[in-house]
Amino acid sequence: MESKMKTVLITGIGRRLGFFLAHQFVELGYQVIGQYRSEREDLAQLEALGVKLFQADFSQRQQLSDFCQQLQQFERMDVVLHNASTFIADQAEHSVAQQIELFDAMYMVHMLAPKLINESLYPALKRAQGCVVMMTDIYAEQPHAQFRSYCASKAGLANMLKSYATFWAPDVRVNGIAPGPMLFLDEHDQQHRQKVLAQTPLAKEGGLEPVWQAISLLVNNDYLTGCSIKVDGGRSLAQW
Repeated sequence: MESKMKTVLITGIGRRLGFFLAHQFVELGYQVIGQYRSEREDLAQLEALGVKLFQADFSQRQQLSDFCQQLQQFERMDVVLHNASTFIADQAEHSVAQQIELFDAMYMVHMLAPKLINESLYPALKRAQGCVVMMTDIYAEQPHAQFRSYCASKAGLANMLKSYATFWAPDVRVNGIAPGPMLFLDEHDQQHRQKVLAQTPLAKEGGLEPVWQAISLLVNNDYLTGCSIKVDGGRSLAQW
C-alpha cells in the first residue's frame, strides 16, 4: 500500500533556515529528506527525528550528479525547497582564475543544482501534484555591488522560477521567497547590524518564523504559482 505521508526535500538543511524548516515539517508529519554540504554536529539531531540525509557539495559537478541520481528513488515528492546557498563577495584583487572559480560555484549552487533537482524530481512532483519553493533574494532585483556574482546567480534563479511555473502548470506549482535580513551572522559587527536595520523600515531582524509563515502559504494555497514573496521587513524599499 502506498504511504500517505507527505514528503519534502530541503537543500541546505544543515544550518540556519534549512535546519529550522526541517523541524517545522517534521512536526507536521512530513517525511523530510535533506541535503547538506559538510558534516555538522547538529545533523545527528535531524537523523534522530527521522530525517533522511544526503551529503553533496553542489559546487562539485560529480557530487551534484550523484545526488540527482539518488533522488530518482523517490516515487512521490510533495514539496521541494531550494534553500542551499553560498554567499561570498567578489574581490577586486581576484585573479581571472579566482573569478571563474567563484562564479562557477555561484552558478552551480544557485542555478544548476535547482534545475537538475527539478528535472530529476518532476515525475515524483507530478504524481503528488506538488510544489516547489525557491529561496531567491531581494538582491535579485536590487543587486549589491560587492556581491555581483551572488546577485547575478540569484537573479537567474528568480527567472528560472517563472520558467518552471509556466512549463509545469497545471501539474506542479513553483513559487519563491525573497528574504531580507533574517538573522545576522556571528561575524557581523554592531556597526554592520545598525546599518542594515537603518535601511530596513521595520527596523528589526525578521528571524526565521516569518519565512516559515510565507512558505506555509505557498505550500498550502493551491492557486499560487509563479510568484515571489519578499520577506524582508521592507528593506527592498531602501537604497544601498
